[in-house]
Amino acid sequence: MYPTFFTYKFITIGSFGLLLGAAFFIAFLLLEREFALKNIDPELAYKILITVIPSAIVGAKIFHIIENFSEFLADPSGILFSGAGLSVYGGFILSFIAGTILIKMNNEKPLRILDIASPAMALGYAIGRLGCHASGDGCYGIHTTSFLGVAYPNGIVPVSINVFPTPLFESFAALVFFIILMRLRKHDLKTGMIFFIYLIMNGCARFAIEFIRVNPVAAFGLTQAQIIAICFIIGGSAGLFYVMKLGVRGDSV
Repeated sequence: MYPTFFTYKFITIGSFGLLLGAAFFIAFLLLEREFALKNIDPELAYKILITVIPSAIVGAKIFHIIENFSEFLADPSGILFSGAGLSVYGGFILSFIAGTILIKMNNEKPLRILDIASPAMALGYAIGRLGCHASGDGCYGIHTTSFLGVAYPNGIVPVSINVFPTPLFESFAALVFFIILMRLRKHDLKTGMIFFIYLIMNGCARFAIEFIRVNPVAAFGLTQAQIIAICFIIGGSAGLFYVMKLGVRGDSV
């Protein structure tokens, strides 16, 4: 793995930061394009970008600290300023809250905007997970002797034995979701359906992948990510039921 792409004197460009930046930028470009097609001010895409980036990073770090609180107590500064240790779901939840507040402040309908933004979120997630793989940031799977196994001896969190490259699995799943969502957006679906479908797909994928990931059990024999994934699935299913029962199409919600 290549945690560092470029170093010159005091300048260091890491693979995780580079791909994370690419994820946000490409998602922004797609969102800006989709807004223009839907006659929404593309400036809102920029506002969402500058709101989501800091909230996603802060949320990801907070949830990682909660999940690994004993490690945080042992080395607070090391955990806070490490390039590793970012919980994707933490970033998603806090950025979702911040983004929804921003959307309402701009007098737009949250469900409509979330529908439009769902393909961009899936694509950004796919690219961002490649950063986890390239840097070897520690979000690996369990040891395996199968042909799928990959070692990360030079990663930020080095591992010399073969493990499941779960970031690649999640990246592939997110890419599939992106393709599905891009196709769904061409249909006259009820407002909110695309976003809730994305929540369900994301939750199902993460719940399954957690069984081969190295994460501590939080409760009921499940990891923190699995519990959140179940909430995504339940929330997405309830949302689908709500919008289908409501019977509203287009831009009304």
